[in-house]
Amino acid sequence: MTRKFALLASFLSLAGCAALEGPDASNVAAYCTAENAFRLGTQSKAYFGGCPKESESAFLAALERGRLLGPMPPQVWPYYERMGQLEKQLIAAATEAEREGVRTRLREAEWWAVQIINSPGTYESFN
Repeated sequence: MTRKFALLASFLSLAGCAALEGPDASNVAAYCTAENAFRLGTQSKAYFGGCPKESESAFLAALERGRLLGPMPPQVWPYYERMGQLEKQLIAAATEAEREGVRTRLREAEWWAVQIINSPGTYESFN
């Protein structure tokens, strides 16, 4: 019961971050936190860059932890793996043109992950 309460409290405390779509000059401090990354992970969201280098590794670790929370259909795992790979490629990209190409692929992987999580019965195999 205590774990459920703590989980509920953490979600409620993050409600103020619910409108943050990505980091910009006005919200980078609020967006680039481990707490916000965890919340985004629970929503199957991807990281498209923009956080300071010193906070990116903690942000990505929390994002992954959030993605692992709760039961989910096995069909989503390849998309989560792909998102993780693409997020690392995004950080390593040397040019903005490279980053934009990675972001395009990342948006597609995120879209599929969100679709599968929100409609799991639609993507079940009947073997």
